[in-house]
Amino acid sequence: MASSESKKIEQPLLTQKYYGLRLGTTRVIYKEDAPSTSFWIMNEKEYPILVQTQVYNDDKSSKAPFIVTPPILKVESNARTRLKVIPTSNLFNKNEESLYWLCVKGVPPLNDNESNNKNNITTNLNVNVVTNSCIKLIYRPKTIDLTTMEIA
Repeated sequence: MASSESKKIEQPLLTQKYYGLRLGTTRVIYKEDAPSTSFWIMNEKEYPILVQTQVYNDDKSSKAPFIVTPPILKVESNARTRLKVIPTSNLFNKNEESLYWLCVKGVPPLNDNESNNKNNITTNLNVNVVTNSCIKLIYRPKTIDLTTMEIA
């Protein structure tokens, strides 16, 4: 009835990894005469994060005429890096600002610490939270790019 090898059942092991990516700005302004613009991101966690970036039109579903380089990158723990926003076409309205959305997705690593001890049965419950943060990307044509002194 009783086995000579009894197995010990432990409580589930809960590991949590969540988004810890900070954007260095609340909006990015691309000026018409500039070849590109940039912004920085920082990984505030003690583990690396995979970062994916995309730019969408105002409807947040269709692709915008911009790319972010690099589009996918690994950001090490407590590291800061700069991303560049580059236009892909010249199909902009020359007389008014245009609004786009720059979205940055942070993906934490999976937990690889699994116990294979034959005397212990361990249940692992891994929770990975992936968050997509979107900030405004504003295209500003030369015709309305005036300084405060020029307006006064």
